[in-house]
Order: sequence, then structure tokens, then C-alpha cells
Amino acid sequence: MEKSRVFYPPRQVGTAVHLILILIFSMGGAWGIWGVSKVQVALQLFPYLALIFLFLTTVPFLIYRLYALHRSEYILERGGIRLQWGWRSETIPMEKVKWVHHIDDLETPPQFPLIRWPGAVIGRRRFQRGPEVEFLASNQNQIVVISVRDEYYAISPDRGEDFIRTYHELTELGTLSPLPVQSVQPSLILSEVAEKKPLLGIILAGVLLNISLLIWVLLVIPDREVISLGYRPGGFPREALGSVRLILFPIINTTAYLANLVMGFFLFRNPENRGMAYILWGGSILIALLFHIALALILN
Repeated sequence: MEKSRVFYPPRQVGTAVHLILILIFSMGGAWGIWGVSKVQVALQLFPYLALIFLFLTTVPFLIYRLYALHRSEYILERGGIRLQWGWRSETIPMEKVKWVHHIDDLETPPQFPLIRWPGAVIGRRRFQRGPEVEFLASNQNQIVVISVRDEYYAISPDRGEDFIRTYHELTELGTLSPLPVQSVQPSLILSEVAEKKPLLGIILAGVLLNISLLIWVLLVIPDREVISLGYRPGGFPREALGSVRLILFPIINTTAYLANLVMGFFLFRNPENRGMAYILWGGSILIALLFHIALALILN
């Protein structure tokens, strides 16, 4: 028999759902930015700013969920079970596994995560009046539950019955060399970044520059009805625009900052790519400074 078998969760439907959601929220964000560029009164900003905020908070999250779905696998070996879901991974020695059953075979199945959709049945819930279960699944129709002493994992291999059968075959063969226990949480990456003081300082500096640019713009808008963005080739000022348009500065700056921040975290996971992560995070500070300089020049 093969030394290991790799199973994957169903991905097709989940991928389509994530791409549609990313497209919808991105279009909403783009429409919000377009609306901000057209408003003439500050009160008209709020619905567009709400769309932009929704875009900035949901799209990076959905991109990670899509990435995690495509970087997910369940590996069965004689030495144990490996579970991988995005930045989350768990290695379980075979000797610690108590049983593996389909969810329909359980007398009291666990509750599903409250917030879930195809491709992202993720989270922690409990059996009815029982222990906690961690879901690392893409749908709720092919759930297989793994019991590991006081811990439980709910997964969704595309061939659930084959997964269970392979597990029993491997246990019958016996373990030659148990896999080492290993548990990696996505929060560990944030903890590692936080431990590096210079790096944490760069990220926090970017946050402060974003906040200062937003506050500066919000203070300028009520004091100036119109602003002029530079001069024409003949030396005459360009047509004056409503000062409310300056809100685009912090919006664009924040979008760039979040994009660099998220991409930096992806690169930081690999020690070989950490130099690129530092460049992205440092670039966020440079972009913010350029926006500050541009605003100062416009106001003068």
C-alpha cells in the first residue's frame, strides 16, 4: 500500500462563490471611489465611504479564504494525519487518533459554524453540550470527524468514504515512525511580526500616517470650499474643484497600504521572501509621505 494518500476538499463551487463575492465587493468599492470623486457636498460622502469601507474590509478577507481553499489538503500516512488549510496546519500522530467517522454516523453531530458559505465552512463549534470541534472544510455535505483525545476536527475530503477506509487500512498496518505533533495557527505569523520591533514599528508608522492624512483632510474640507490641483502649462491655475474631493487622498493611500500589508504577510511566511515583505511595508510609508507632500503643495 502507498505510504501516504492525499485528499482534497471540493473546490469548484467554493472558488466560484469566492470570485463572485470578490467581484461584487470590488465593484461596490470602485463605485464608491467614483462617487466620492463626483460629490459636491460633504454629507453626500457617507454612503460612498460606507461602500469603500465594506470593500476594504471584505475583499482581503475573501482573498485569503480563496487562497486557503486552494492551499488545503488532508494527508493520511502510517505515521499520522496531516491537515492543511491556508496558514492553519495540524499534524496528528496516528497513536493519538481515537476514531474517524462520517458526521452522519455520529449519535450527536456537532453544530456547524454560524457564518459559512461554499468553500469556507471554517470555525469552531461544539457538540451539543459537548467538546469543541474545529472545522476545516469546504462544504457541509461530506463532513468527516476526526477524534484526537479531547480535540475534534471536521474536514470535507472529496471522497469521504475512501478517506475513512484508507484510515482503517493504515491503522491495521501499524505505525513505523509516528509523525511529530505540530500545530500552526495563522496568529503565529502575527506574533512573529510583533516580536520584531523594527518591523512592527514600520507597520505602525504606516497606520499613523494613514490616520494623520485622514484627519488632515477632514480638517481642510470644512475650511476650504474649493481647491485647485496645480497649474496649466501657461501658468494659470487649473479649474477649481470642491475640496471634498480631497477625501480621495486617504482612500487611495489606505487601499495601497492594506494591499501592501496583506501581500507582505503572504511573503513573510517564507523566510526567502521576507526581503520583499519589508520592501512592501516600507513602500507603504513612502506612499503615505508622498500623499502628505502632495496635500501640502495643493494647499499652498
